Amino acid sequence: MLNIKTVTVLGANGTMGCNVSGIFASFGNAKVNLVCRDLEISKKVVEKAAKSVKADSIVGNLIPKTYSDLKTCIEESDLIFESVAEDIDLKKDINIQMAKYVKTGTIISTGTSGLSINELSKCFPKKIQPYYLGLHFYNPPYSMTLCEVIPSQYTSSKMLVSLKDYLKRILYRNAVEVKDAPGFLGNRIGFQFINEALQCAEQYKDYGGIDYIDSILGPFTGRNMPPLATSDFVGLDVHKAIVDNIYKNTNDYAHDAFCMSDYAIRLIEDGKLGRKSGCGLYQILKHIDGRKTINVYDILSGKYRLKE
Repeated sequence: MLNIKTVTVLGANGTMGCNVSGIFASFGNAKVNLVCRDLEISKKVVEKAAKSVKADSIVGNLIPKTYSDLKTCIEESDLIFESVAEDIDLKKDINIQMAKYVKTGTIISTGTSGLSINELSKCFPKKIQPYYLGLHFYNPPYSMTLCEVIPSQYTSSKMLVSLKDYLKRILYRNAVEVKDAPGFLGNRIGFQFINEALQCAEQYKDYGGIDYIDSILGPFTGRNMPPLATSDFVGLDVHKAIVDNIYKNTNDYAHDAFCMSDYAIRLIEDGKLGRKSGCGLYQILKHIDGRKTINVYDILSGKYRLKE
């Protein structure tokens, strides 16, 4: 079994970077280097990561770092988890930087939601490529144990077997190996449904739009979280990156289902990304007396109103 003592997470300040750091530090009992652009931001991630797995005892395992520490962090790591923004050019730039310091045998993974693992692996020398792959955790990973494991055409089969065993036995993940295809498996299915709900909200904006569609496609389909509330939870910017990638790189019967709605694009341009920015499709207002009010974006008026 793999003995992973030190992990470096790049982009640890992001939602998934932070939460996955907590998984490695708690279940894996690993030292985790939290690499962020700013040290003060990285220090704040320590508390958030511990809170995400409900384990204050792991604070000592979480080490705030910045990209100025990249060389040291990479060289001492048994596993690297890249979790920067869902942009292939940015991820390629990070991979090229890592390639300067990574040792043969160090496992390098990307948390991409659906970008090409084969394409990203080409940033590394041939001797490093067998140790590169995708690890797509689901948010929040403390509650959702599915982890898609995506090898490239160069990934070592021996390493792959060992890593899947580590994910199952140590991190308690339901590790499922999937092919390197746009959106992989879960998001290819899930975001077709979510994005079609986004489109339907615009189609039925005269009937209420967003909360109208969620009221139909939420509890009546057995979901704990309705589709558009899920998009808000994931982040509209991440949602757009996922569906744009699938739309660009596929051309099957479901192609149009991945076309992003104009009103959602406008929200993103206005910085209204969902829960992480305070508002998006929904807006949660906290009152002095402890009450919470949930507002919803009204597509017709372009303003927020009380959720019905």
